[in-house]
Amino acid sequence: MTYSSETPLADTVQQRTTLEDLGVRLQAALGEAYVVERKLGEGAFAAVFLVRDVQLKRSLAVKVMSPDAIVSHSALERFRREAETVAGLSHPNIVPLYFVGQKDDLVYLVMQAIDGGSLADRIKRAGRLPVDEAARIFSEVASALAFAHKRGVVHRDIKPQNVLLDVETSRALVTDFGIARTAEGQNASLTATGMMVGTPAYVSPEQVSGEPSDHRVDIYALGVMMHEMLAGELPFSGPTAMAMLMKRLAEAPPSLRNIRNDVPESLERLVNACLATDQNQRIQDAGDIVRSLSGDSGGVRLPPPVRRKSKRLGWAVGAIVVAAAVIGGVLLRPKHVDAPTVAASPVDAGMAAIAAGTFTVGSNSVEQARPAHPVQLESFGLDKHEVTVGEYAGYVTARSVAPPWSARPNDSLPVTGVRLAEAASYCAWRHADGGRLPTEAEWEAAARGAEGRQYPWGKEWNANAANVANVRSGPAAVGSFPAGRTSDGIDDLIGNVWEWTSSPYVSYNQASGKGGTTGMYVIRGGAYNSLKEVANAVFRAQADPAADRANLAQTGFRCAMTARAMTPRKPAGR
Repeated sequence: MTYSSETPLADTVQQRTTLEDLGVRLQAALGEAYVVERKLGEGAFAAVFLVRDVQLKRSLAVKVMSPDAIVSHSALERFRREAETVAGLSHPNIVPLYFVGQKDDLVYLVMQAIDGGSLADRIKRAGRLPVDEAARIFSEVASALAFAHKRGVVHRDIKPQNVLLDVETSRALVTDFGIARTAEGQNASLTATGMMVGTPAYVSPEQVSGEPSDHRVDIYALGVMMHEMLAGELPFSGPTAMAMLMKRLAEAPPSLRNIRNDVPESLERLVNACLATDQNQRIQDAGDIVRSLSGDSGGVRLPPPVRRKSKRLGWAVGAIVVAAAVIGGVLLRPKHVDAPTVAASPVDAGMAAIAAGTFTVGSNSVEQARPAHPVQLESFGLDKHEVTVGEYAGYVTARSVAPPWSARPNDSLPVTGVRLAEAASYCAWRHADGGRLPTEAEWEAAARGAEGRQYPWGKEWNANAANVANVRSGPAAVGSFPAGRTSDGIDDLIGNVWEWTSSPYVSYNQASGKGGTTGMYVIRGGAYNSLKEVANAVFRAQADPAADRANLAQTGFRCAMTARAMTPRKPAGR
């Protein structure tokens, strides 16, 4: 199911009646602050409506679960918990889930509305996509999956219909994360008896044959989708769903280079590595796809090509028949997601690693920061300095995006004039293994430390520690004020330029995600021209995420990532 205005409408009287009832109930649940305008699409378990936020004057996509699809109270609660987990997936290539609501047995998810249609619409119109466009979408979806997998979330229904294309930026956004697997109310620990909704054309061989499966099912589906983007057709087809499922166990995918000669050999090999029948021979980490496509393949090892063995087909036929008998679709659910491949460091080079723990956020003595409260954070990494003009210029060149400057400033200065989505996209590109903007709590935890200090350098103000109050007439080269460096080695958290966070601006007294946001996002730290009174680790300001660049001339950013797990793990199959 997709959440765009180009989704076809149902055309049966019974469906229309049911959907009208859902729309009326949704309007009653949302109240006068929202207006349900029309239906965008529907699936087996839910419908999506276009809703107008009257106060903030923005469009929302609201997914309403059909009450008939919730088989028990425990199923409904499991769905809510799963949705809340997905709400934490803040990534530039994942459709934002704002909040979950419930009234009686009506459960709904409130998301950003994306104008532009789905990747399925694009393929239907164009057939084969240009190689560069397909590779970009391949990379962006892989980046989203790498981010989700690291947090234990497996999509299990990757397909063109669940990838939306923003009409303004052409950015690909993955939707429907983790929802289908809980819509039928199955327990997360179920395996042989646990079932989920999926799409036969994109399911992996291990799902078809009944073997244990994990995050690599998404990598397989992504390979199918990439083949479809380049070839204009699926790698495995047949007159029936069962025939199509059997083909993927018995045959190798057709050669992309035989279909079109402009596909580079390296790209074909990467797609085939996603489509390996044996999941242990497949690409193991979606982040490796991003790194390979960006040219940073030093640590990426593509599995060797493996010929499919016909002996697998015999014992799998029974499972295929069962799958085909309930084609709507019935797929096995894994117990867990394997830990990511061990890396040499928990965070990327140029980042400081912040240990997990409980941190004090907010202050009772600063109006905008009340009240002080504890937060529990996982280990994460934060750039030691603000992203520079030189670093951002590399992204501009690599991704062919518009620069935020008319005349390029000095490369050592912090880049400014970058909008929120652009900053998030840079971080995802720069740090392939889950790069993102820091949350507000992470930014403050890095600035204040475990002891909850007032300034990054300590408890007392130091005029030599930060570029504030017009000490200089503009931003300084990053790292120019070493006296303000934290004990973790992070520079310029106070002054120089304001810094984006990924957190919407809401009062600490307000329940997060329950509406009433301003549409603005939190910026932190102050700038070179900020007053001393706001130049501390707790002051909160806000900025329009899509403001004119001129209004962001004192705003920059730095990147964050969740720390990688460092527990050694044995290679698969040994």
